[in-house]
Amino acid sequence: MSTNNGQQMRFTGDELNLIKNTFKGNVELLKLLRKVFLPEIDPGAPLGQLVDLWCSLPIKEMLPEQAQINILARNSLIIHIEQQLIQLNILAEMDNFTPEELIAKSNKDSAK
Repeated sequence: MSTNNGQQMRFTGDELNLIKNTFKGNVELLKLLRKVFLPEIDPGAPLGQLVDLWCSLPIKEMLPEQAQINILARNSLIIHIEQQLIQLNILAEMDNFTPEELIAKSNKDSAK
């Protein structure tokens, strides 16, 4: 992990550059990744070719407590994937500032 003003960053500079080069201005790619990881039910799909990752869970055979745990885990997973796609978009679109520029920007914002 790289550091920035004593703070640890989750991504290295090279990883941030890769994120920017891949996703900056490319919301369609993020939507495609969402479609891959979280496929939606397509009412226009041919019969027998419906894709829903969660249909294979044997919910009816589970105790109510276990079914609830599985459904909550599913919801958490969906939220996590969506948040990570949002994070990729934010990182890709954020401007690179030097520490001096960040201080100047912070001082300017606090003077308002």
